[in-house]
Amino acid sequence: MVHDNDLPIISEEKFPFDKYWKIIKPKLHIVIFITLFLVIGAWIKESLKTPMFNATGLLMIEPERDIINFGNSYSFYGYRNEYFNTQIKILKSRSLTRAVMEEMVLYGVDFNKVSIGGMSVSPIEDTRLIYISYSSSNAEVAAKLVNTLFEKFIEFNINIKTKSSKQTSEFISKQIKSLRVNLAQKEAELQEYGKRKGLFYLSRKDSTVVEKFSDLNKAYTNAQINRVNKQAVYEELKGKSFEDYSQVKQSSLISNLKSNYSTLETDYKKKSQIFKESYPKMKQIMSQMDTLKKRIQYEIRDIAMKIFKEAKNDYQSALKREKSLLALLNEQKGVMVDSNADAIYYNSLNIEVENMRVLLDYLGKRQKQSLLSSKTEQSGISNIRVIDKAEVPLFPISSGKRKTLIMAFVLGVSIGLGLIFLADYLDRTLKMPEDVRTLLGIPALGVVFSSKNKSSKSLYYHDSYQYEYGKKNETKKKFEMKDIELINFIDPECQFSEAYRSIRTSILLSSVERAPRIITISSSVPQEGKTATTANLAISFCQLGKKVIIIDGDLRKPRMHKIFNKKNTTGLSSYLVGRVKFSQVIQKTHIPNLFLIPSGPIPPNPAELIDSEIMKNMLKKILDVVDFIFIDSPPLIGIIDTILLAKHSDGVVLVNWAGKTKNELIKRVKEELEQFNIKILGVILNKVDFKKTTTYDYTYSYQYSYKEDEEARRSK
Repeated sequence: MVHDNDLPIISEEKFPFDKYWKIIKPKLHIVIFITLFLVIGAWIKESLKTPMFNATGLLMIEPERDIINFGNSYSFYGYRNEYFNTQIKILKSRSLTRAVMEEMVLYGVDFNKVSIGGMSVSPIEDTRLIYISYSSSNAEVAAKLVNTLFEKFIEFNINIKTKSSKQTSEFISKQIKSLRVNLAQKEAELQEYGKRKGLFYLSRKDSTVVEKFSDLNKAYTNAQINRVNKQAVYEELKGKSFEDYSQVKQSSLISNLKSNYSTLETDYKKKSQIFKESYPKMKQIMSQMDTLKKRIQYEIRDIAMKIFKEAKNDYQSALKREKSLLALLNEQKGVMVDSNADAIYYNSLNIEVENMRVLLDYLGKRQKQSLLSSKTEQSGISNIRVIDKAEVPLFPISSGKRKTLIMAFVLGVSIGLGLIFLADYLDRTLKMPEDVRTLLGIPALGVVFSSKNKSSKSLYYHDSYQYEYGKKNETKKKFEMKDIELINFIDPECQFSEAYRSIRTSILLSSVERAPRIITISSSVPQEGKTATTANLAISFCQLGKKVIIIDGDLRKPRMHKIFNKKNTTGLSSYLVGRVKFSQVIQKTHIPNLFLIPSGPIPPNPAELIDSEIMKNMLKKILDVVDFIFIDSPPLIGIIDTILLAKHSDGVVLVNWAGKTKNELIKRVKEELEQFNIKILGVILNKVDFKKTTTYDYTYSYQYSYKEDEEARRSK
């Protein structure tokens, strides 16, 4: 049986918005600046754009008439057949474009200012209609170009058909011309023979020879007609593409294959709006389309080749039969000549002339039909119809200004956020207290905001107590950069003082057994604020009523005596070399309960002096009279003095310039201290940018304390 306690606890992870907001907020101005720059740039660009006018016309492509059969049958099989797609390609062809451009030049339009790239051809699915549109800065030019395209397209289409009809007409004309020559010769021969023999009219039934000759002549004439028809079809097919064969257009197999291909193509277009081309389903559909397209091409070629071979074979068979009948006819004619029957020969000539006249009459009719078809096409009658001519647009089309501005806004925000997160990724420094715990595994004792930050300075512009070497004057004092070094004494109620009091509490609670009494303050590199931190921390401990002494252990570049305005003629180095007594190096400061041992003259061997027994005994002697000792030491990187001082202390407090000192340096410092088994009490993040840490955890308590104290003072 499963109990509720045995069930796994499913924790719902939330998006770490606060974490990212802390990264974004300090540099939000970058996003705003880039976004404004791109949006303003896009707005200027769109505003400077020339307004465009779009003219649209509607064209209909009707079924094409089949000229080969000299009939009225039409062939058209839907929106996606080869004929319709061919017409669309012709609309976009270079030849038609060139003709349109040349026509536009005749109307005074600058050739260089017209671009056919602005033309759009949009077929309407499941219809025979096509929208043709063109965009131009000149409304009249846009409309004129669309209408000119219609005219040139119809003219182009008619010219193609006229060439096909012309080929048929030329072939029939050659046949008629040849037949007329032969007929004239036969008529002349018949007339000359009749005069010479004195023959006028004889019945064709005069003999069986004449009757047989008559039958052969009829058969030969029919064979000639059949051969002419077959040859006309064969010649026409030679000049046509396979897709234009009427049998191909009427094939149910081809129609079904094209319908399947159209379905796949529609399905592919719908899915392409959702999936990429690399998606397996898309690849499968594309593969099916390719296979089906190859199948359609194969079937078209197969049907067309069969039709073409059949037409060729029919023509060759008709030609062979014609030649065979001609041979029989000539043979029968020889029989008639050999029989020396003048009447029979005369009748044979007469029959031959009549048959040639019948054939000539038939070819004449066919030529008239071909000429009529050609004239019909030349007269402008076409299967292409203009439904709606393009009209001059009255208003410009939308330039997409709103869409462009939105895209510029999105792009600006994306670039800005990208740069912020890239900078944060490349920034290898400690910026937040939680970074100290995450990176170093040691506690963060607190943060001190940068005195150069305007937000921090504004908290200091109020009535405060100014102490100058024991003199108390209540005045309105403006913040000065040097005040930060003794801010805990100058203004105990400002946020800087509150920060040092918070750090004081962290140091007192840093050890479980007892609070550290000898504390060494150091940093990784110079100018991180360790000396000012030492002075203010010592003052904060004095404010608890404790006696505190500061030892300036930086025997290379001492500064503590300058902060308290003391002389540095004697000090730590003087005592360690035995030049003065212990009581002579301790100096009382203007701050109650705070004493100072300056560094004294800079010695040539500071490390040897610090590591001496005299130094150790001195610290023990000092602890007998004070509660806490703060040692201001040199930076740790490259100097051994701090390690030697730290051996004499209860722990080291590291001061780190937030956002400036590299993580690698403070890691090296930590490793070096751990190598000598020196306790690290924690890290103080100094010079923190107020804007970067404006969170409840680190600023609310400071501002709350300051405001309450100030309100209390004002109420007095």
